[in-house]
Amino acid sequence: MDKITLTGIEFFAYHGVLESEKQLGQMFAIDCELVLDTSFCNDEIEKTVNYGDVALKIKSFACSNRYDLLESLANNLVSYLMYEYPLVEEISLTVHKPHAPIATKFSDVSLCITRKREICYLAIGSNLGDRKAYLDTVKAAVVQDKNCQFMAISTYTETPPYGVTDQPSFLNAVIKIRTFYTPNQLLQFCQRLEHAAGRVRLRHWGERTLDIDILMYGDKIIYTEDLIVPHPEMDIRDFVLAPLCEIDPHLIHPIRKMSVKRLLAALS
Repeated sequence: MDKITLTGIEFFAYHGVLESEKQLGQMFAIDCELVLDTSFCNDEIEKTVNYGDVALKIKSFACSNRYDLLESLANNLVSYLMYEYPLVEEISLTVHKPHAPIATKFSDVSLCITRKREICYLAIGSNLGDRKAYLDTVKAAVVQDKNCQFMAISTYTETPPYGVTDQPSFLNAVIKIRTFYTPNQLLQFCQRLEHAAGRVRLRHWGERTLDIDILMYGDKIIYTEDLIVPHPEMDIRDFVLAPLCEIDPHLIHPIRKMSVKRLLAALS
């Protein structure tokens, strides 16, 4: 991938925790690196990113908003830029605050964040109430969320319950999205949808109005207290592999190093 770099975009703004910072303001600077494919631009500016426009948008956003924390400024600015420039695959942003109120001699304080668009796969299921309507809400939420792009959804398939069998059958599907949510932000997005659907966790593998699992987040391997990716049981569940195979049969599992199609065949 190619990179466009803007360094030292200066502006006067009112970001800071202290009341004096909110009232008096100070100088800031931002460095921005945009990653995109410029090989098809053919000397046409609409097929690349106008860096002059980017610089003005950065300055306008930073001057017209006020945040206590550099973290809030950086994260909200990156989200805004990702939304404004769909050709950009990745953004690295550094916010400099050289006049921060620190009681010692220093030359600069800076915060650098990087956000990247990733292809993600979500398993969705329901076995209570209007099952189809609950699954439909996931696609609708993705379409409406400016941080996500809907790409594909599998056929809805009815399957017997897994783990705990004394409950109604499930309606299952897999949805493919492109997002610049971080893994934890995507998890929170999924949990908000489950909560809105009235999901109640009464027992493990029990009944649910809506269940959303992150199957894969790009090719990343994640193991934290709150999130494990790839989903630890996706390669042994046919009701996950079958709809995933319908969407992307040649997708490679980053741990098993096998395609979804081969994993499903092996399971059969």
